[in-house]
Amino acid sequence: MPLVLVSNNSELLRHLAAPTFRRLELEQKVASSGDDAWAQFQAHKPIMAILDAEMAGITGSELAEKIKASAPATRVVLVIGKRLTGEQMRRVGACGCDEVLVAPMSADELYDVVAIQLGMPRRGAERYRIEILAEGKPLDANITNLSVDGVRIVSKVPVAEGAALAVRITPEDGSGAVDIPAKAVWTQAAASSSGGTKTVIGAEYPNLDDRAREVLARLTQWEVVHETQRIRIVLKGDFTEATRFDELADSMVGRVDFDLAQVRYMNSLGVRAWCEFLRAAPIQGYEFHACSVPFVLQASMVEDVVGRGTVTSFFAPYHCAKCDHQEERLLQSAALLASSLEPPVFQCPKCDGQLMFDDLPERYFAFLQRND
Repeated sequence: MPLVLVSNNSELLRHLAAPTFRRLELEQKVASSGDDAWAQFQAHKPIMAILDAEMAGITGSELAEKIKASAPATRVVLVIGKRLTGEQMRRVGACGCDEVLVAPMSADELYDVVAIQLGMPRRGAERYRIEILAEGKPLDANITNLSVDGVRIVSKVPVAEGAALAVRITPEDGSGAVDIPAKAVWTQAAASSSGGTKTVIGAEYPNLDDRAREVLARLTQWEVVHETQRIRIVLKGDFTEATRFDELADSMVGRVDFDLAQVRYMNSLGVRAWCEFLRAAPIQGYEFHACSVPFVLQASMVEDVVGRGTVTSFFAPYHCAKCDHQEERLLQSAALLASSLEPPVFQCPKCDGQLMFDDLPERYFAFLQRND
């Protein structure tokens, strides 16, 4: 059970007690002050600390620096107020914290940050087991690309063109497996890294029924999550000319949260289809959470990608010049706006260097400037 050190903050404690956090099974140690937090950290060595930036005694920023010096692997999240200057943001970044949250926040926003920092599944992550069958038996193979149009497979055993296959998708919610008939339209032998041979296969679905299409769409394009404060629609994969959002309309009631973390690519036709969908969407309002880099790049160029909604959090590219490490960090829009769009600096997890924002702020944050 992960042990988390938390400031005695009524909002944080209320959110952590919400039903949405039960699946994370967190054990909490509550600190009444900065000095108490440091004493509890030394006594219990928690895997994560969620701290107010301004605490009695040792401040949250000072405490984050001490924690990181003592245990670099401990994840530290600082909670700040909305009034934040660029200089204060630089001090927060210099303390080595892993994430910054702006209060007030929703339980869903806190959940996303905690899950990402702990390396745990976020709601809407794929919860399916996928197998390839040949003659009704599991094939020793891996799927490298799955869509509503077909599947790309790497098999450890030979497979001939025209071979009859099946994609078996088994949801973990117990709703039963779905076998989708497929046909190998092309195959190619290749050398494997282990020194043997493998077969790369491109397969199509000759006859895709409504049930199979629905399962594929929810696995590769979207999933509707009802266990949050509002309906959350998790969008996935690529937005292209083949993407259809019409089937989402029935799930969208009231206010909706869109989760874009798993959107990998958007071309111009996919952007147009998405913008048309948003314009016609029968919902009162919507927010965007954990927007992926491809989504942010499109949103900064095309205003209608965000429509009438608000981006609450998004991923941004970061780079360490010292060791050349690259990764994406989840940023909170409120924190960026409060600091006049000055991105935070983080400690590199691979060396003692700094992770710096790796893009042009005026370009990457253009969508925030429009909303502001």
